[in-house]
Amino acid sequence: MYEKNEPSALFHGLHHAHKRRVNEEQAARGIGDLGAPMLLMSLFYAETVGEQWSQRDVARTMRISPATVAVSLKTLERDGYVKRTADERDQRRNRVELTDKGRRAVEKCGESFRAVDDRMLAGFSPEEKIQLTGFFTRMIGNLGGVEPPPFCPPEKECEGQ
Repeated sequence: MYEKNEPSALFHGLHHAHKRRVNEEQAARGIGDLGAPMLLMSLFYAETVGEQWSQRDVARTMRISPATVAVSLKTLERDGYVKRTADERDQRRNRVELTDKGRRAVEKCGESFRAVDDRMLAGFSPEEKIQLTGFFTRMIGNLGGVEPPPFCPPEKECEGQ
């Protein structure tokens, strides 16, 4: 029998508690309707390095299916966070870009994640935070996963990166 204090059970509980707190923080900042914050943050990263991504680029970078991206983008576009336009060189492809509302939401997402991280990691020393990050990175590698896409331009110093 698998016990409630084993790693997978604890990780499952952590994941759901984290998601609940992020949703609460986003609602408090007026972006409770935002269903895909990481997608917006990825688009913001692309924009800051001078790239404009297609839906396919978003799917590849975020390592999610094109169908999932299409559904998320439909909602984000409906709510005014992104706009899609036909690629000038290839009309079969859609380019995705943030609107001003989307850029403001990215800032609020960052605030939300930082607030949750501060709460979640209260009492952890800087060394423990570095060690925890290393553990997560190793676990992702052990499972054959890849690290999440960057959310900060390489030339800019970002908190926590």
